Amino acid sequence: MKSLDFDDFKSLDIDFSKIVNHTLDVIENSILCIDHKDKDKLNKYITSSLNNYPKFIITSTNCDIKNEKVLRFENYDNVFSHILEGISPNYSNLNYFGITGTNGKTTTAFYLNQLIGSDNLFIGTIDEKNKFSFTKEQTLTTPKLFNIVKLISLQRNDINSVSLEVSSHALDQNRLNGLKFLVSGFTNLSQDHLDYHGSIDNYFESKIKLFQKDVSQKFVYIDSPESQKLLNSSNIQSFSIGVKENNDVKYHSSNEQNLKFTIDEQEVDCKLNIFGPKYIENFLLAFSMAYYSNLFDINDLIQRSKTLRNPPGRFESISSKNKTVIVDYAHTPVAISEAIKYAQSKFDKVKVILGAGGERDKGKRSKMGEASSIADHIIITNDNPRNEDPVEISRNILNGVPLKKSVDVILDRKEAISKGVQSLKENEVLLVLGKGHEKFQEIENKFLPFDDVKIVEEFMELDK
Repeated sequence: MKSLDFDDFKSLDIDFSKIVNHTLDVIENSILCIDHKDKDKLNKYITSSLNNYPKFIITSTNCDIKNEKVLRFENYDNVFSHILEGISPNYSNLNYFGITGTNGKTTTAFYLNQLIGSDNLFIGTIDEKNKFSFTKEQTLTTPKLFNIVKLISLQRNDINSVSLEVSSHALDQNRLNGLKFLVSGFTNLSQDHLDYHGSIDNYFESKIKLFQKDVSQKFVYIDSPESQKLLNSSNIQSFSIGVKENNDVKYHSSNEQNLKFTIDEQEVDCKLNIFGPKYIENFLLAFSMAYYSNLFDINDLIQRSKTLRNPPGRFESISSKNKTVIVDYAHTPVAISEAIKYAQSKFDKVKVILGAGGERDKGKRSKMGEASSIADHIIITNDNPRNEDPVEISRNILNGVPLKKSVDVILDRKEAISKGVQSLKENEVLLVLGKGHEKFQEIENKFLPFDDVKIVEEFMELDK
């Protein structure tokens, strides 16, 4: 079968609105653009797509399917880049901000989105399903470049910048190849996703990819032993956040409403209405990324800081009478520990409900149990067990909980929340951890409606 070149592509009559990038999205007269390093998989995808009567399929010479609708290009990468520009001519000229790290990505990106203003597009874990309604492809924390460009093209209002949560999976799989970030940010690194990466070193190596000169112009980081290791592997300009004299952004003090810090020797006094574990670090990272982009006036950033709000499901407080429940996404040992410690600074006793995701990093489960043991009482329940045995997951968590610790195992998450709410006394708080903003539970290949916030509100109302 003849291979084509870029000139052949330019001669094609293409309706860019009909181009898709996943076999699930192929319909009659659509144009599938697809490639894969694995020839057998590529051939399989293309064969199945032909059954849905596409106008034609654009692919690379790695494909050996002989069909007049299959167009094989020697320079597929150039063709793909041209397709992206056809979908959204201005996408490569936008200002991209990328945030990676184990904990705090969503919160930092959410703050950054508010600081930048209305001409920014935020892409992360919140409301992804609504945003990417144009594809049947699985929703990901960090979508592939095609879906990002498609989303940009569908915006009703002009945008100048894009804020992205950048996952380790996306970096490892090169999903964002072709994007150049103006400023990137690094929150922290602790155990997570080792079911995918295999080791903490591999996990770290995937994060490093964001901080190279062919990917980002500069980056901002929260000073830590992990970030120091990152510095040794990066080759771009960087700015540090911390309490040391040599930090570029120096944090001084805070109370419930005011945060004082220095950035480029400028004293800043910010009024804030946000709260939660590590909220100061997350805010400073977002503020610094916006500042070091050189796109925004510092006084405008300070003014916008006054109206910042937390993302849904991030230390979201629900109160009734003398009872308080806080819903949070914390699902790593470090995040769980930080959430409990922050709550302990505000309440006499802290009770916690948590579970662990099935078919995910089993090695962190006992550490989650250990982290939760600083609470006064623990209720272990279902998170998203998927196709794993919930009993086995709970046992894995229990392995990290000291024997004499006050703990219940209630696998029905609704029942667990009910018991937790009922047990609360004055100046106690219940932390419902793990799911945050999620609106479902994933059990045995089914996505069942489940919203921690709504369930909590229901039982708080009944308790009046």
